[in-house]
Amino acid sequence: MKQLNDTLKGQIKEAIENAERQSSCEFVAVITQKSGDYKIYAFFVAALSALLIPHFIFWLSDWFSIEKIFQLQITSFILLMILTQLSVVTNALVPSSVKHRHAALVAQQSFRKFGLYRTSKRRAILFFVSLDEKYVEIITDIGIDAKIPQETWQAVIEKFRISLSSKNVAEGYLEAIQECGTILMGEFPVEAGDKDELPNELIVELSN
Repeated sequence: MKQLNDTLKGQIKEAIENAERQSSCEFVAVITQKSGDYKIYAFFVAALSALLIPHFIFWLSDWFSIEKIFQLQITSFILLMILTQLSVVTNALVPSSVKHRHAALVAQQSFRKFGLYRTSKRRAILFFVSLDEKYVEIITDIGIDAKIPQETWQAVIEKFRISLSSKNVAEGYLEAIQECGTILMGEFPVEAGDKDELPNELIVELSN
C-alpha cells in the first residue's frame, strides 16, 4: 500500500473521472491490504504441527521421555503461533483458494457498502483489489451486465494481476481504469443529464 501515495491517489481519481466523462457509467475503485486475518488457520497449523512432533521423535529416537516430548510440543506450539502472526508466514501457509474466498466476500460486501446497486441507471462498476491475496475482481450492476458479460473483464483482471506480481500497483491501477473506461464507452456513451452519483476517490479499506 506504500506505493499509493497522495500523488498517485490523485492520478487514480483523475483517471476515474476521465472514464466517467466518456460514458454514462459510475466507477468505484476499492483497495485493501488484506481481506482476512486467517488466525484460525494459523492456530490449526501450529496445533497440528505440535501434535505431529512425537511421531517424528519416535521415528528418530526412542530416548526421549514423555515429559521431554510434552515440553517440545508446548514449545513448538508457542513458537509456531508467534511465527504465524507474521503476515508473510500466514500468507504462505493459507491456501490460495481460502484467501480468494475471503477476498471475494469482501468484494461483494464493498459493492453493497458503497451503494453501487443504487445508481439511477444501474450502471455501476466496482474494481476491487486485495493485495496480500493477489486478488482482483470487477463487479458490475445489472445495467452493465445486460450488455457486457463478465468474461469481457477477465483480460483487464489478468493484466492487473501481473502488475501485482511485479509490485507495480499504481501503474496497473491507472491502466485498468482506462481499459474499463474504453470498454464502457463503446456500449454506454455519455447521455444528457448524467450525474456523478458515487465517490471518485480511490477507497482504501482497512484490513480485517
